Amino acid sequence: MNNVNKYSKIARNIAKNIVVRPSENIEEKIINKISNIDESDRKLLDEKFLDYLRKNNSRLYLLNEKIKNNSGKVAALGSIVALLVIFLVAVCYLSSSENSSDNK
Repeated sequence: MNNVNKYSKIARNIAKNIVVRPSENIEEKIINKISNIDESDRKLLDEKFLDYLRKNNSRLYLLNEKIKNNSGKVAALGSIVALLVIFLVAVCYLSSSENSSDNK
């Protein structure tokens, strides 16, 4: 089990720097990029590890992880956007009410 943890840490560090073109066997390509794995140790890599590699290469999964890890920034950005929308609605309302009073 210690070897699996070691290889998963290596894979996480290497996966950040790997650019792999999408194809059918993307997991196998990533495993081939990891140079420290012996053939006997490849048997230790189970379906959960391959599933982790598939997810880690998914843009939607990475976006979801970024939002989870930076929830404060996302909340602040959402607040700013909400305030801007409220401000724009108020400006539109005031300008339309001034225009309607000028027309009378």
